[in-house]
Amino acid sequence: MLKKVLGLLLVALLSVSVLGCQREEETRELNLAISGLQQASERVFFKTFIKLFEAEYDVVVNLTYTTQADLKTKIETEQTSQNVVTDVVMVDTANMTPYLLGNWMQDVTAIVNGFEDRTITTMFDASTTKDGKTYFVPISFDIYISIFNVAALEYIPSTVDVTKDASNKITKIDAITWEEFALWAKNVKVGTGLAKTGFPMATAGSQLLYPMGGMALAFGSTSYPLLNDAGALAAWNLIADMAADGSILTEAKLSETNQPTALLQSGDLWLSFGHMGPIGTAYASAPANYVLGPAPTATSTGKAGSTAGAWTFGIVKGAANQTAAADWLEFITNPEINYLYCSGLGGVISPIKEVVDQLGTSNTDKIMAAGLSVLNSGAKVTGLPTYLYTSWQGVKDIYTELYRTLLTGADLTQAQADAYQAQLVALLVK
Repeated sequence: MLKKVLGLLLVALLSVSVLGCQREEETRELNLAISGLQQASERVFFKTFIKLFEAEYDVVVNLTYTTQADLKTKIETEQTSQNVVTDVVMVDTANMTPYLLGNWMQDVTAIVNGFEDRTITTMFDASTTKDGKTYFVPISFDIYISIFNVAALEYIPSTVDVTKDASNKITKIDAITWEEFALWAKNVKVGTGLAKTGFPMATAGSQLLYPMGGMALAFGSTSYPLLNDAGALAAWNLIADMAADGSILTEAKLSETNQPTALLQSGDLWLSFGHMGPIGTAYASAPANYVLGPAPTATSTGKAGSTAGAWTFGIVKGAANQTAAADWLEFITNPEINYLYCSGLGGVISPIKEVVDQLGTSNTDKIMAAGLSVLNSGAKVTGLPTYLYTSWQGVKDIYTELYRTLLTGADLTQAQADAYQAQLVALLVK
């Protein structure tokens, strides 16, 4: 698979100079609006696919990056005014409900059914389809996994289930509980005098509510987001206990970033649970420095927990460039292209069966396999019901404030948890 993909990349690079000569003669266009890929590195990476698509399909792509909220407003305005400018949109499963309820998207069932060389997962059909018709096509999805610096292996609890090589060296964490995770963090603090664990908590683009939510689900929390049931309290107070032990990084350090990548690469974090894309980026940068693991389970439930979501593409109803739009869906779901796309994002999971069936042993393949193992383990996995809240940023802010409280090391009382839950309820769409 990888050799074929590298060949396609070479074609894309060689095509750049040719495209410069042909632009004036091209008449086909595609207006593509992206609400994902907000990091600068992701945008540079995505340009490769744009160039490859333009070369292969003889299309000029007009690419626009926007926020989720602004894209929703843009498409709603275009539909209401009947002045449709956008052809294809990228939307995640947590934000697509308004597009379906507003009847803003074109039925792409026939297009998808025409793909004879690929099998797209039905895992997200509850979000991407309506009344038996398909409106969005998933092109990647994610889940949360764990990663550990090899320097921490000296302090690993003996009960953690691991894989070792012929030299008795640990090469993979097969299973770990949250209680073992916390004990490992404490062992590291005792052995080194340093805190090497924690969830990043920067306010801008905060991702904190996702690992905290996954942890609560593992402990038996009944839904997500939810802050005050028994499962949530058990998770929160394990964090508080770790903070009391001095095994969690300071708020000043954790507030520097919203993903664990930089802290892993700097060595500030030795134990982490996070989104498989950023973890995959850290792992791929220095695989000898890390071992991978699944989402931890809770002893009380025997289950892991994680949030999950898919990024998708759909064709806007009334799009002017219908053929080019259909070509884009065909292109980005091509198994070889999709493998490269998911790998380049750190190893997020491909929704294409033909891709995951051929995973090898590359660094990003290992990340993809780790995520798949969580899905196949019976973990409690939930989507993101952002559409139920007037402000998802407001939800994020509540989680950040709760986490800040936990970092004091004081246990969270039921009354305190109830107060945070009341703030959450106040954000529900009436």
